[in-house]
Amino acid sequence: MRESWDAIVIGSGIGGLTVAGLLARTAGMKVLVLEKHLERGGQTHTFRRDGASWDVGLHYVGNLKPHALERRLFDFLSGGALQWNRMPKEFERFIYPDLEFSVPSNPQEYEQRLVERFPDEAVAIRNYFRDLRAAARWYVLGIQQQMMPAPLNFALALYRHFGLTRATQTVQAYLDGHFQAPELKALLATQWGDYGLPPKEGAFAIHALVVGSYFRGGWFPQGGAGRIARTFEQGIEAAGGAIRVGQEVTEIILENGRAAGVAVRDLRGSEAKQIRHLAPLVISDAGARVTYEHLLPTAGAIGWRTRKARAFIASLTGGLSAVTLYLRLKAPVSSLGVEGENYWINTDFDHNDPVSHSKKVLTADPGHIYLSFPSAKSGDDRFHTAEIITMVQPQAFARWRDTNIGQRGADYAALKERIAQGLLRTADRALPGLAALVQYHELSTPLTVEHYTAHPDGCFYGLPAVPARYRGAGLSVRTPIAGLYLTGSDVASPGVAGAMMGGLAAASRIMGARGLPRIMAAIARGPKISLASGPASRNRVRLVAKKALTPSIWELKFELDESVAFEPGQYAKLLVAPFEWRDYSIAALSERQLTLLVSNRTQGEGSHYADTATPGMITEIELPLGSYRLRQNARRKIFVATGTGLAPFLPMFEALERADGLDTAELYFGCRTQTEDITAAFAVLPRTIACVSRQAPPAGGLGGRVSDALRTLSFDPATTDIYVCGSAAMVADCRAILERKGADRILTEAY
Repeated sequence: MRESWDAIVIGSGIGGLTVAGLLARTAGMKVLVLEKHLERGGQTHTFRRDGASWDVGLHYVGNLKPHALERRLFDFLSGGALQWNRMPKEFERFIYPDLEFSVPSNPQEYEQRLVERFPDEAVAIRNYFRDLRAAARWYVLGIQQQMMPAPLNFALALYRHFGLTRATQTVQAYLDGHFQAPELKALLATQWGDYGLPPKEGAFAIHALVVGSYFRGGWFPQGGAGRIARTFEQGIEAAGGAIRVGQEVTEIILENGRAAGVAVRDLRGSEAKQIRHLAPLVISDAGARVTYEHLLPTAGAIGWRTRKARAFIASLTGGLSAVTLYLRLKAPVSSLGVEGENYWINTDFDHNDPVSHSKKVLTADPGHIYLSFPSAKSGDDRFHTAEIITMVQPQAFARWRDTNIGQRGADYAALKERIAQGLLRTADRALPGLAALVQYHELSTPLTVEHYTAHPDGCFYGLPAVPARYRGAGLSVRTPIAGLYLTGSDVASPGVAGAMMGGLAAASRIMGARGLPRIMAAIARGPKISLASGPASRNRVRLVAKKALTPSIWELKFELDESVAFEPGQYAKLLVAPFEWRDYSIAALSERQLTLLVSNRTQGEGSHYADTATPGMITEIELPLGSYRLRQNARRKIFVATGTGLAPFLPMFEALERADGLDTAELYFGCRTQTEDITAAFAVLPRTIACVSRQAPPAGGLGGRVSDALRTLSFDPATTDIYVCGSAAMVADCRAILERKGADRILTEAY
């Protein structure tokens, strides 16, 4: 039976989640949110390695003091379940050669500190703060125009005309016209990474909006940014809606010239399935460029109607992506005197040469970096993490554009390691001792960003905030196609709060002339959500058996409400605590019987669940997910695992046995002692070599780590597939060894 939806949202970024949540909670609409990635949240999603988590796009949010509109929206959409931690009073540190400056959470104090540091520029500094407020107000009124009925919209447009010149000059033009000291100009432009354009390119209005949003400091989600999507989801589901992942929208379906639904590739199985979902409203959070240039026809009648929007988008040049170094630390950053503040570290005062800077990043000598500490900000003292980010031109990675993630070769891996070491050295010079704390690191590039978020060229801020974007009519939540609306940062402003305002604007417009008053009235009534009408949108599971395979690994057996088919290698998301989901490879799944292997070694929420869950307990699960697969071919197959990394290989071994191919495979299993060797618990295994690192190995085994075994392993890269699964550090070590030996088919899964 075909499902019925009132609206479909393309993308689960904060703009998509906001419009979906508002339509669900204020208009009672049944909304389907479709996400290409296997994680909800867009730039607010997190990823995990060995229990620790990192926030990929949200690093701090401003304007979240009690009763601020942004705070009230977050509270309403999350049902009050999303809590925020305030950052330290001095929440930003700007570091330059022979110049350091701490930004306080008070605009008057900020202004006074600048005057004390640059007394000759006192008048210009005071005028700067006045102009920031005026330009930010000008920008906000532009967003509000989209929410207003025609007469008010027209009146606001007339009013905004008077601030146009100041708001749409570049940041550098404003600074050059008002200040003398190069050091002060650089200092005031430091936060340009928060909107992704250097001062000579970015509009003063977006600079004012972003800088002004932090006048009262910064906030960070308690428990991490991943909680945003999960808490918003409950309100969407309460009205009968759903968020579905692994769903790539390929086309907006049109009927009689209006939007009528979407065509989707379901990416969760071994082969993508083509699906169609119909609804009278389609809202795109995929970005204006993707929507107009890829999801809609660019020829014929529709192409004619969207030609002005496409020409406007094409006229907006510029925009940067970033490389990000994710660090797992051995100890809390408080040991270095850090309270959770951000560091903007600069080796010179020139922000305006992204070409030169990108080259310096590639040669391990970045000129500007941003250093952040998500674990300290989220309040999780079990794991210690840091992130180092620097903006780069996407073209710097063009050589690998046509390669697949995880299969980009030894040169790409070597480049990433060189970049990582350069970022870490630069950070360590400003914060001595940081490098010595690093336990594990992992680097993402613009190619990574594009793969996971679908932002063209990895430009995650969307359309560049250049002056030309704001001088004309620009883009609106309304499109030339009836029934189709835009949401997110491209119709508001870059950043999480900006994209949320795009969601508010879209929902207000969709609900008609009284849309905004209805939404504000609902927010005033309070954040509580009634879940009584919510559908069972995910599988319920009941724990039926539990067995300790080792002191740190549990075998958990569940019974599902309904049978599910899967491909060997896929994984499940298990609800282990309120709004906390963890990924576990499927060790076995037959009909309604599911087996997972869960380690308690990390002592996180998943560990606690595994230790305390008892047979009969019921929770929720999402499955199957993931593209890790057994390749059906005649190549030699080598499997490398440690701990619960064995789990995805177990159904692969059964598939090989059914195909009479198990004898051609081999397994290298790493453990510290023989008591940690879980392979004896499973009957269907290929030839197995135990690699024991802390005691004598068994007969036929090897002493040392699995990585040691790989160093002496002989194989023909042209005829060998190598599967690796285990801790993130182990997978990284093994990949590096294998790539140096020429392996070109390394299939990895890191947990």
